[in-house]
Amino acid sequence: MGGYRPARHDSRWTRGVVTLGILARVAAAIALGGSFHFVDEAIYLDAARRLLDGDGFGAAYTNVPAYPVILAALAGPWPLNLLLVRCAQAVVTGAGCVLVLALGKRTFGRTPAVVAAVLYALDPLLVVTAGLLYPEAVAATLLMMALFAAWAAARDDQLGASVVAGIVLGVVVQCRPVALLLLPVLALWVVWAVRASRLRRTLHAVTLAACCLLAVTPWAVRNFRIHGHVVPVQTAGLKGAPVATTAIANAGLASALLGRVWQDPVGLARHVIYEFGHFWELYPTRLASDDPAQLEAMHREDPRLPLAPSFGVTLRDYVSALSFGSELLLAIVGAGVAWRRQRVATVLFLSVTFTYALGFALFFAKLRYRIVVLPCILLFAGVGATALASAAAAWRRRAASP
Repeated sequence: MGGYRPARHDSRWTRGVVTLGILARVAAAIALGGSFHFVDEAIYLDAARRLLDGDGFGAAYTNVPAYPVILAALAGPWPLNLLLVRCAQAVVTGAGCVLVLALGKRTFGRTPAVVAAVLYALDPLLVVTAGLLYPEAVAATLLMMALFAAWAAARDDQLGASVVAGIVLGVVVQCRPVALLLLPVLALWVVWAVRASRLRRTLHAVTLAACCLLAVTPWAVRNFRIHGHVVPVQTAGLKGAPVATTAIANAGLASALLGRVWQDPVGLARHVIYEFGHFWELYPTRLASDDPAQLEAMHREDPRLPLAPSFGVTLRDYVSALSFGSELLLAIVGAGVAWRRQRVATVLFLSVTFTYALGFALFFAKLRYRIVVLPCILLFAGVGATALASAAAAWRRRAASP
């Protein structure tokens, strides 16, 4: 009986937080309604509908491949009902609270995990984007799954967990290609963190990397056959690349970037620093929907898109700045505390977060892109909030003592 009550208590907390996260996201999805708000929503859902009709992606499709497949699975029973597709995605991403709780408990302890899960359930950016048809919210859930598997591989020496981590990371890469930079990060971290012989640690890293590369190979081969490049020049994310499109077309993305590093390292460093700041901005400054001229142009291209902004700019910016500013401050405190108490987990979450941020800073960064690693930040925020609450309680006890 001694272990029963805590288990039942934890179960109630899990159900409560997950329910809270799902209800908040479904409410946001219902508020967003059955019409498109951004051009990428239409692109992804149209691709998902083509997949359901058996027509494939089509040669003209140059966006990420995994998200339309996931969207097709969510839209399967109701492909024409945009509102229900939003709600289905809201339920899936809301259930990600389970992963935040599970990963947080195993790395930082129960109380920080519960705080992080509550923050995940109610964070305004995560709640709203769960209803928007963008890959970030789903990719954040998948990345938590990959990190949970990597943690299991390292702490329990489970080779199967490395397989899962590699495959899931491969899916994340096909939702957001910048995540490919996380492959060497996770592989090196596993080599460092696994408590086993050198050969066994190497086997973990090779397995994780091989499974990830195998997962992305079919799409890379398809792009090369159709477009002549693993990363098509027409890919939307390359518009902000610090190299000319002609250089990418002639030499490929990797060679073009290396050429820029060789020819203008200082200019490239300035570009990365500038974009890195945009990744961490407190409120969105690069939304096309905030510009009436761009809204009108997008509406002309696709009449399903609105002519007026979907969100009140002032309220949105205040809520964003207040929520993320508070979370970021708590996360900074939490990272310092976690560095002393649980360095293995801290290295994992910090390296993943900053590598992902630098990946986008190399191209073009927006507030929305940090959604994928926001759960890592919230885990640190949970540690910070717990540490500050403990410090406040200790101070009150000292003040009350004679």
